[in-house]
Amino acid sequence: MADSNNRTIYVSTIIDSHNYGTVLQAVATRDILGRYGRPVFVDYCRPQWTRSGWAHQKMSGGRVNGFLKLAAGLGARLRSERVFRPFIEGQLSLCDAGPFLTGVGLDALDRDALFCVGSDQTWNIECNDGIDPVYFLERIPDDRRKVAFAASFGRPKLDDEEANLTRPLLSGFDAISVRERSSIDILDKMGIPGSVALKDPVLLCDENLWYRLSDCSRLPFDSGYVLLYMLNPNPDMISYTVRVSKELGVRACVVTFNPLRLPPHGLRAACLPTPGEWLNLFCNAGLVVTDSFHGTCFSLLFNRPMVVFDPAKYSVRLHDVLSDFDLLDRRVLNSQDAFNRCVHRNPIEWRVVNEGLKLERTKAREFLDSAFSPAS
Repeated sequence: MADSNNRTIYVSTIIDSHNYGTVLQAVATRDILGRYGRPVFVDYCRPQWTRSGWAHQKMSGGRVNGFLKLAAGLGARLRSERVFRPFIEGQLSLCDAGPFLTGVGLDALDRDALFCVGSDQTWNIECNDGIDPVYFLERIPDDRRKVAFAASFGRPKLDDEEANLTRPLLSGFDAISVRERSSIDILDKMGIPGSVALKDPVLLCDENLWYRLSDCSRLPFDSGYVLLYMLNPNPDMISYTVRVSKELGVRACVVTFNPLRLPPHGLRAACLPTPGEWLNLFCNAGLVVTDSFHGTCFSLLFNRPMVVFDPAKYSVRLHDVLSDFDLLDRRVLNSQDAFNRCVHRNPIEWRVVNEGLKLERTKAREFLDSAFSPAS
């Protein structure tokens, strides 16, 4: 791949949501693609994630209730911006999203550049309020090289209307990898063969990256605590975390997102930690309780035992990643199910997990070597 390291790789991935998994997968993508060129990330914010879009959503429930929701959430919104945006700006090279939205100015982009979309749920039409031109590279002509890296539909199947909208856009890609095996079925049904399933970039990058980014300056305890990372309100998960921490004789910590709300009784809050602090919370936990895909991934990466509660939506990727490492027994329906099976006390064979991660990294490199080779 001579001279390939000088090429620009324009990357369209989700960087606008204030979410730890989102920003860390972007950094992992940068780390992986850096072997093939110079990754430059499209600095794009979906309309519903801008401040005005966020405010509009809060106001949709009526004027009075809307103002109350707006006032209650504004502090958390501003603080989360201060947590996530500096991290993105410090870790990624960014470029203007205009040409990717409208097509105007594309001629000014490097003629020999590669265009990459993914990872994350870039193709989730439900989350993105329809076909998003940036995440489908809709404005990029098909004579430019387009690659999908571990992109995700976020769901196990698409309806006919979604498939008809998506098919012509993905037909213009030169190489496609997706994040879930179910996405291969979606592409096959659309008549787009040849795709491969790759893990999320956080599992595929240099494993030492996460230790380098970890920040221990604001740990709630020393180590060995039970960490609750919950994206969907679930009192059952809270009561389980408190109960299991008492049984194990350790303290319990919960990641929270609103500084105005007190943590649940029996839990100490780590409120809006930086991404580096968030990583360190996982690194030092004795047990992780989560309903998050990336919470599960980082438990695997740091070799932390986990109990995984099924979320109500978008659980297919959780099932897939646990299945791939033969850890479906860590998935629980509720706290009673978890205690009945003593999941928190069941050991994990980490050697097998780590060997599996090495194999997945080799598989990803083989795909990327082919997809980004100048000769291909």
